Amino acid sequence: MATIDAITRRSAGVHRAPDSPAAVRVLVLATQPLAAYGLRALVDHTDGLAWCGAAPSADHALAAVRRLRPHVVLVDSRLDRDARGIHALREAHAAVRVIGLVHDNDPAAADYLHAARTARVNGLVSQSAAPDVVIAAIRAAHCERPFLDPQLARLVTGESGVIPAQSTRLTQRQSEILRLIAHGFRNAEIAEELGVSTETIRTHAKQIMHRLAARDRAHAVARGYHLGLLSTPDPVIPRSA
Repeated sequence: MATIDAITRRSAGVHRAPDSPAAVRVLVLATQPLAAYGLRALVDHTDGLAWCGAAPSADHALAAVRRLRPHVVLVDSRLDRDARGIHALREAHAAVRVIGLVHDNDPAAADYLHAARTARVNGLVSQSAAPDVVIAAIRAAHCERPFLDPQLARLVTGESGVIPAQSTRLTQRQSEILRLIAHGFRNAEIAEELGVSTETIRTHAKQIMHRLAARDRAHAVARGYHLGLLSTPDPVIPRSA
């Protein structure tokens, strides 16, 4: 506990003098010092990100958010198994974006994913994710784009059975739109990227969810990975970015 608190105190200077005024400030909720140090190293060595600190509990995180004003908070799922911490952060600080760091080998991981999504988490990332995935999740969350780590897709998909192959066939345009949805693009951004109307994208998105028997966009992405319709691609940057 003391070690984590020390990380928070030492990192306060980073918040006061970030590399850029526009840097995305990141706070971590974690009990393991090694995990906190690893995330700090990743943030410190990534352009456009600034480290705020680490908190050992949800209560400490709420106080740290008030004091340090981070843009994005990463929450260790083992410290917040029922996602009440995520809910509390979202309720108390509406402008803060929250990402769940998921121990996907935990037997309760699927239940946590459901609870976190119900609590309006902005992103979900496996604890074993590659650094570029964590960075992509932070940037997506900061831009208010939902992010789902492909490694977690099977847990979101659940055990609803396999959809017959015919119904999962997507047109080339639908596949392209699903790929952009997986990157966290909103309908308007996809429309601009593809040079069509937002209403056209909205119609395609509904058709995609129907064909994949998906409850929502995140579930459609999960189904896409589960069925092999999506692979892990290089990052796509919106034209307006």
